[in-house]
Amino acid sequence: MRFYLMPALFVVAGCAGEMTGQIRGTGERVVFAYEQGLDSDTYRATIGSENFAGKAVMDGSTSGVGTAFGAGFDATIFGATTTNKFVAVLLGDKGSSLNCQMRYADSSGFTTSGGVGICQHSDGRVIDVVW
Repeated sequence: MRFYLMPALFVVAGCAGEMTGQIRGTGERVVFAYEQGLDSDTYRATIGSENFAGKAVMDGSTSGVGTAFGAGFDATIFGATTTNKFVAVLLGDKGSSLNCQMRYADSSGFTTSGGVGICQHSDGRVIDVVW
């Protein structure tokens, strides 16, 4: 049974989509692109003329690719502590940053299931995010 489940894990890698954000107070729309990974997601966004890129990781999880193939394979995959809470940091190409707290709709961490979040720009602006 293990051999049938492992390929399913790799299907998740590479799934991509968009999140819609809106800057509080101005209503300016911010489009976030994401790519689902095995142990983290990659986020990208553009605000004005600045491009941001970074990673999102589970906040408080004990699972991961490194332990999934080790001695505790069954315990890690099937008994893992997972959460729908993710944290992300995106660095801008002009020196700014975004610090995000996301809640995925799926507690297994599947980005494609949707969710909600909030990001704070290093200049203080707040961006509400849905997908």
